[in-house]
Formats: sequence, C-alpha cells, structure tokens
Amino acid sequence: MKVKFAFVIGAIFAGVFGLLLTFAPGFSASLFGMDVNEGGEFIARIFGASLLGYAIICWRVKSDSPSEARRSVILGVIVHSGIASIIWIWGLVLGVGNLLILIPLIGHLGLAIWFGYLYVKGAK
Repeated sequence: MKVKFAFVIGAIFAGVFGLLLTFAPGFSASLFGMDVNEGGEFIARIFGASLLGYAIICWRVKSDSPSEARRSVILGVIVHSGIASIIWIWGLVLGVGNLLILIPLIGHLGLAIWFGYLYVKGAK
C-alpha cells in the first residue's frame, strides 16, 4: 500500500465534502435527510473550510519524501477520520438522517484503518 495513493484519496474525500459544506451547506444536509438552520449553516461552512485546508495538506504532502513531519500528518488523518467515524456511527445509531450517512462513515473508517496501517507499518 502506497502512502501517496492514501494521501490522494484523503485529499479528494476531504475536498469534495469541504466544497459541499462550504458552498452548499443546506443542500449537503438535505442529501442526508437533515435540516439546518442559519447557525448550523455557519458552522457547516467553517467545518467545510477546515476540510478544504485538510485536503490541501494531504495533497501537498503526498509527494514529499518520508519524514517525521509527514508521519505527523498521517497521525492527524488517523485522529480526524477515527473521531469522525465514531460520530457517524453515533448518528447512525441515533437515527440521524438517512442511510446515505454510510458513505462518509465508510470513507472515514476506511481512511482511519488505511492510515492506521501505514502508521503502524512505520510509513513516514
């Protein structure tokens, strides 16, 4: 498993959701069968902006040579995707939204496991 490919997938995943949340938070929520008020849209836009930054970090670090800094980015991806997976599972159990929440759940869980494997393997 290549680290570069994992970073590319992580960047695309974060970029797509970041764009949706930043520029169309109401539409994004409606895809999952959820409604958001004005305050929720504001928070979604802030989170979308952070996902876009995260996507750029993943994209930029994909071709860097192995280093402790790149290993730290791998750890950051694990923490982000791991926590996001837990939150998506929690939402699924609570019945929040519709079954489309399985898409980001599988994406985050997959990234957490993939990057976790790379981290344990010693990838830098």
